[in-house]
Amino acid sequence: MNIEFRPVREEEVDDFIRAESRGFGRNATDAYLAHGNRLIEADRTLAAFEGKRLVGTSTSHTLKMTVPGGAAVPTGGIAWVTVQPTHRRRGINTGMMVQQLHRIHERGEPLAALWPSESAIYGRFGYEMAAFGERWTVERQRSALTHSPEEQGQTFFVDSWEARGIFPDVYQRVFSVRSGMVTRNDAAWDDELSGAPQGRSVAEIFYVVYELDGRIDGYVKYRIDRSQSRLIIFELVTATDEAHAALWKFCMGVDLLDTVEGNNRPVDDPLLWMLADPQRLRRESQDALWLRLVDAPVVLAQRRYAKEGKLVIEIQDSICPWNNGRFQLDGGLDGAQCRPTSASADLSLSVADLASGYLGATGYSALQRASRIQEHSVGAIKLMDEMFATDLKPWCAHDF
Repeated sequence: MNIEFRPVREEEVDDFIRAESRGFGRNATDAYLAHGNRLIEADRTLAAFEGKRLVGTSTSHTLKMTVPGGAAVPTGGIAWVTVQPTHRRRGINTGMMVQQLHRIHERGEPLAALWPSESAIYGRFGYEMAAFGERWTVERQRSALTHSPEEQGQTFFVDSWEARGIFPDVYQRVFSVRSGMVTRNDAAWDDELSGAPQGRSVAEIFYVVYELDGRIDGYVKYRIDRSQSRLIIFELVTATDEAHAALWKFCMGVDLLDTVEGNNRPVDDPLLWMLADPQRLRRESQDALWLRLVDAPVVLAQRRYAKEGKLVIEIQDSICPWNNGRFQLDGGLDGAQCRPTSASADLSLSVADLASGYLGATGYSALQRASRIQEHSVGAIKLMDEMFATDLKPWCAHDF
């Protein structure tokens, strides 16, 4: 088997989309082809060819991700990863993933991220869970709030074309303060507000905003499933606590429904603490964003740290050799430096384990208890936890 890995040409994009669909066990509809053509950057794809036959697909979207401290770091957003069922277990996915990381590094993007369809796959390539989400279901008749900010503004419906001019500003305000958020370009916004989730009609999608003093502070995108008597939230993004409470009240106040469902809610969303009957909120935790530190010393220097500290970190990386070695991290609230050193290591870990706590989703002490990190200097893990702590847990609202 002679496999060639290369980007697809513009005239091959439709074939790429059809191959990706087959990889997930479906046929590409005209609507799905249009969706793919809106989003795919042909020169950022990496496909596997056996002769003229396309047998594997992957791409990386051009993104920036907010990291603790507010920096927007260039990121390769990995997506559309498939291998044709006829060509499984032949090393094709490994070849694509490894080459893709090297290409991202050559572009000067120090981070890569993805939403995995199978979590067992990506740890082999240095990715790890780095932001979580929760799937929520609340009984509408038991959704009264006993604690919430006083509302001075109002909610109202907008059409999709109005939403296109409003939503990006709200999203940007949240992007600037919440680590894990990624940019959404014009093509992605067009797709988000013209496409129909889960194959539904565009006419079934509703958009509601919260306005205060002429400024939009939040929005929700949802649909009604009358067959199961539920309101399904696709995206609820708010820049203020007042907008957050108002939009949840709106959703839970829609008549003739039994439940309200929300996918991918932040793990620190305060709604739990606002409900009169919090046991009626069913919460299902799920891994969401997986992160890869493509250039570990660069991204360690680009975030800010909750406590001043110095650590010598020994990193192991079998795919990106420039990450292998010991690096001295000096960081605090005002900035950070990370440079190679010959000093003895305070702790040793893989590049994947380092990614797990980079955005603040988890403390490194949990990984130490799981035998994934070795501490060489007493107190090093405790200091690392204190340095990498964040006020807000990371969240990625955009599933790319």
